[in-house]
Amino acid sequence: ILENEIKVFFCKYNDPIYVKMEKLEIIIKLVTERNIDAVLLELKEYATEVDVDFVRKSVSAIGRCAVKLDRAAERCIGVLLELIQTKVNYVVQESVIVIKDIFRRYPNRYESIIATLCDNLDTLDEPMAKASMIWIIGEYAERIDNADELLDSFLETFEEEDPAVQLQLLTATVKCFLKNPEDTQDMVQRVLDM
Repeated sequence: ILENEIKVFFCKYNDPIYVKMEKLEIIIKLVTERNIDAVLLELKEYATEVDVDFVRKSVSAIGRCAVKLDRAAERCIGVLLELIQTKVNYVVQESVIVIKDIFRRYPNRYESIIATLCDNLDTLDEPMAKASMIWIIGEYAERIDNADELLDSFLETFEEEDPAVQLQLLTATVKCFLKNPEDTQDMVQRVLDM
């Protein structure tokens, strides 16, 4: 009933943050293939706001729309890539996290964006974002020319990393080894010895 009136739930600049957060949840529930373009435009706008939590939730909402609407996933990915180009640290990190979820939902469909993600490795400093990127590297190791080098760069700080990142590094390293045993045997041995 309300999906035709989704614009009523678009956030206004003077809405209190708790209202904005609730409106985001409602928007995600009401999004359909008929209104996805308007929703994506609105969510992209929210991603430039000043409130970091609201921006993160907006970026996450784009990913949730992609997971929910099969036919709109490509448009959602396009918006996420545009947001990554802004180079705003927390936007890039949240984008990587939701792109991992999109990759899990649609395996082998959007690998063409992996290079863009790899270009932004140096901006990742939050555990969830690092773990997500490491998962992507491990999952698509055969499509990434220097997957072992990328994982190696994360291994340098293995001891200081969050347990979720350590676990993901272990898993990704083993996946990399299974796909390319000759070049990654030393790396696997090093991880297992840590």
